[in-house]
Amino acid sequence: MANGMKMTMIQAIQSLRSAGLSFREIARRLGIDRGTVTRYARMAAKPVPFRRMEVSPGFEAQVDFGTGAPVVGSDGKRRRTHVLRVVLSHSRKGYSEAVFTQSTDDFIGCLENAFEHFGGVAHTLVVDNLKAAVIKADWFDPKLAEFCRHYGTIVLPTKPRTPRHKGKVERGVPYVQDNALKGRKFARLRK
Repeated sequence: MANGMKMTMIQAIQSLRSAGLSFREIARRLGIDRGTVTRYARMAAKPVPFRRMEVSPGFEAQVDFGTGAPVVGSDGKRRRTHVLRVVLSHSRKGYSEAVFTQSTDDFIGCLENAFEHFGGVAHTLVVDNLKAAVIKADWFDPKLAEFCRHYGTIVLPTKPRTPRHKGKVERGVPYVQDNALKGRKFARLRK
């Protein structure tokens, strides 16, 4: 099939799908088999390409929470922990810290410890829409306004369900989980 016909077929299928028709009904209307409709629908649904974004030193740090290793107290009770991972976007230098909650106070404390570790503050902090930093899934509504004014930084929440917006840290949390923390448990968190 010629390239122009492919595009026309994809456009027709997309148009009928957006009108709410099933693959079976689209196949019937276009006079083709259902497998062909499915194949063309997959072609149309290919993810949008994205470019690697590079930033200047000190401009951006990406922040993400993940599950940490459990803390088992002397009484045998297990407590769940969370690991905050901060990665400088230019150098990929990282910082990790385990906490018991993802509260705003813990989040701010971890960020302050990361700033001390790095010896400075990034201009922009790219975060998930996590409750410690953002009241709701909204790009323009961070809880951390006072913190940001104090440190001269801004918090930029990512768009929901778009991990590629903070790809430099996204793989960092599983790396910490699978290497430093895998199969381990601790008696306490350092404080």
